[in-house]
Amino acid sequence: LKPRAKAASAQQPEKQPTVSKPHTVDPEKLEIWRSLPESERNALREREAIRMFQRAATSHRAGDMAAAVEAYGKSLLLNPKQPDVYNNMGVALRSLGKLEAAIACYRRALVLKPNNAGVYSNMGNALREIGRLETAMASHQQAVKLSPKSTEAYYNLGLVLRDLGQTDAALSCFDRALDLDETHVDCQWDRALTLLEMGDLKAGFEAYEWRWKLDRSPPRTFDVPMWDGSELNGKTVLVHHEQGFGDMIQFARYLPMIKERGGQVVVETQPELARVFGTVKGIAKIYNRDQTPPKHDFYISMMSLARIFGTEQATIPAKVPYISAPDSNAVQLPPSLGKIKRVGIAWAGRPTHRNDRNRSAGFKHFIEILGLPGISVFSLQKGPASGDISNFGCDALVTNLSGRINDFADTAAILSQLDLVITVDTALAHMAGAMGVTTWVAVPFAPDWRWMRGKDTTPWYPSMRLFRQKRHGAWEGVFSDIRRALRDHIAEG
Repeated sequence: LKPRAKAASAQQPEKQPTVSKPHTVDPEKLEIWRSLPESERNALREREAIRMFQRAATSHRAGDMAAAVEAYGKSLLLNPKQPDVYNNMGVALRSLGKLEAAIACYRRALVLKPNNAGVYSNMGNALREIGRLETAMASHQQAVKLSPKSTEAYYNLGLVLRDLGQTDAALSCFDRALDLDETHVDCQWDRALTLLEMGDLKAGFEAYEWRWKLDRSPPRTFDVPMWDGSELNGKTVLVHHEQGFGDMIQFARYLPMIKERGGQVVVETQPELARVFGTVKGIAKIYNRDQTPPKHDFYISMMSLARIFGTEQATIPAKVPYISAPDSNAVQLPPSLGKIKRVGIAWAGRPTHRNDRNRSAGFKHFIEILGLPGISVFSLQKGPASGDISNFGCDALVTNLSGRINDFADTAAILSQLDLVITVDTALAHMAGAMGVTTWVAVPFAPDWRWMRGKDTTPWYPSMRLFRQKRHGAWEGVFSDIRRALRDHIAEG
């Protein structure tokens, strides 16, 4: 049925657009202002500046950073000689991602109050975030010099030293910070990550348990004891999900080892991993977090298994594959003509990852390899970044598989048909490595702990090769190396 036509209404006069009136100053009030003594005018300006600062601080505490920045700015217009206001505005701007503006505010604050250790620390943090690591280090060193008993100053200096690859010096800073305050949870956590990055896995995984003290990582609780690694004698261990897809894939290698301790293994996973985890040996049952867990006698976190089994570099269980495609025909790639190598690529990780700014290289760098003869390129990139293929006009050069990938079982089916995977540090790298696929990973200058430092190999995945940045943000050199290596790989046949 068609909707009934509405009766025509009487024609209304056209509404005139609203025109805002120009702001004008009341001449009478202006005259009163001018008649005041200069000292009184200054006092009134100072009072209003303080009022605007208080308004800004209220907005800042409430988390409304845009309103805070606006009010801080008004306060500074009334009185530009307020170092604390510049510092606070810098903090608010940094939280809005406006790092260059934040740094400018910190510099203004230091002009007015040169020996403020806290401002040097704040500026160092912002400089570190935009990758100006050497300048950030100098700023944090000045903070330590001005405040040698500040836990935060040593902690922040340790962070940037680790980014610069000076891991021994970073560890010394963290230790000094903990001498001043052993309850500094973030420092304990970053000390653990530094030990792991240095390859001291045994001490690192022991210290890794500090993550449960972080506000963003509250521990899970169950009505059974935590498993301590002892013999199970037929009892069941629930291994619960923790962190991201890549973490779960990397640590799934430990699940068969629980079975070897005489136990049954129940695993909680994200739905996207459920099917592919069914190929991991030793698992009795798999369930999703939103489901009721099966009956169990003990529990343990997936990321705690390395500690439970006393992992060191020499004892990493690195036999691959330990994951496979449950159905290798789930996604079929077109047949190759002649000796064409099938190459899979991914250029971006999860945007919400804390280090995504550094680890995601972007599609434009991968374009360098698309012109090489002898390869067919398939994109396994998921999410909004998959649209980069069209945005850069490369639809004829890359087969976009994102619409055919519903979970990691589909990803595994594709990987089983590829000769090579080239990817940034994301879950795809772990899946390809766990399946024993030849995998090349583009690694940032300040790497995630699991890639350690210096080498182009990793003890976690025998089929993996690492291509490292020589300096922060320098992806061009990484992809020049990848292009040369790929040309050689093609020539080898």
